[in-house]
Amino acid sequence: MEMGVRQMRIKLSSFLQWKGNVYLYRKFGWEIAFRYLVILAAFYFLVNRKEKQKIAEAIEATFGDRKSETEMKTITKGVFDGIFAHYYEKLYNAYENNEGLAAFFGESIEADSLHKLDTALEKGKGILFVTGHYGGIEYIPIFIAMKGYPISVVAKFATPQLKETLYNKTKDLGLQIIDADQEKSVMGAIIRELRANRIVFFECDEIEEWRPSRKERMMFLKKVIGVDRTINLIQRRSGAEVVLGILHRFSLKRYRLSLKSSQDLTADLQGESSSITEALLKSLEQHIYAHPEEWYQWKNYPEIESLQPVDSRKEKPAFVPLLSPAFAEAY
Repeated sequence: MEMGVRQMRIKLSSFLQWKGNVYLYRKFGWEIAFRYLVILAAFYFLVNRKEKQKIAEAIEATFGDRKSETEMKTITKGVFDGIFAHYYEKLYNAYENNEGLAAFFGESIEADSLHKLDTALEKGKGILFVTGHYGGIEYIPIFIAMKGYPISVVAKFATPQLKETLYNKTKDLGLQIIDADQEKSVMGAIIRELRANRIVFFECDEIEEWRPSRKERMMFLKKVIGVDRTINLIQRRSGAEVVLGILHRFSLKRYRLSLKSSQDLTADLQGESSSITEALLKSLEQHIYAHPEEWYQWKNYPEIESLQPVDSRKEKPAFVPLLSPAFAEAY
């Protein structure tokens, strides 16, 4: 068991993507692969009990004062089930062939608001497509690319075989992968893609990478934070339109993509946000409270404690987090 403990110090994403495990997923077929993945993930958390406890404590801190003990158990179980589903989606998205994905997307994803992308692209300044570590996020970039939209994703790959697989998968879809390990300036690459009137995929809840503003504050999941400056900075420099996209998971076979423009967000929040980033985070927070089982950042929830507003004279330059759901190590 001591050897097992040492081995399990790797991240769950890397463990589930070991070459031997990937071989077995593809050998078994996807239905059995999901069951096998659940067994592997359950073993991982059995060994990494502190990590499991960290997630449970984050859920307790957020909901403990408003939910009964029975409800808390249901929420906690749902969160872990959601984590298992998330990694299944990651692997299916990466290793299923494009024909199979296209058929699955056609049958399983409802998306009746894609016209908002058309409207935004007509302005010619690109779209910053913002989402969170929520729901069926893994499917969004390839789904949108298969609909004929020019989408770009910044990625840092967890494994060499995943990098090769994703490059081969996306080269004919019009999906541009920006390798964060190869680019001198990720920020510069994002601005470049936006100015080419492309859609750049962005996760707004990379908690460990936030750079909190000294002046702009908000409540996020019961914590006072300085609002991350990255999206505001990119939007100001590029003039790009901002769209929030959430792919809600009803089951592993049924999803709904919801898109909101910046105008939609302002209307929903009745003008209560001071910037587009605050509006995005408030909207994401509403989704998290409604469906906590669909958010995958519970492990990083304690990091919010350190996101107090800071003196702008001591701030580090804004860091652009990896925009990486299906293409990188996201957990």
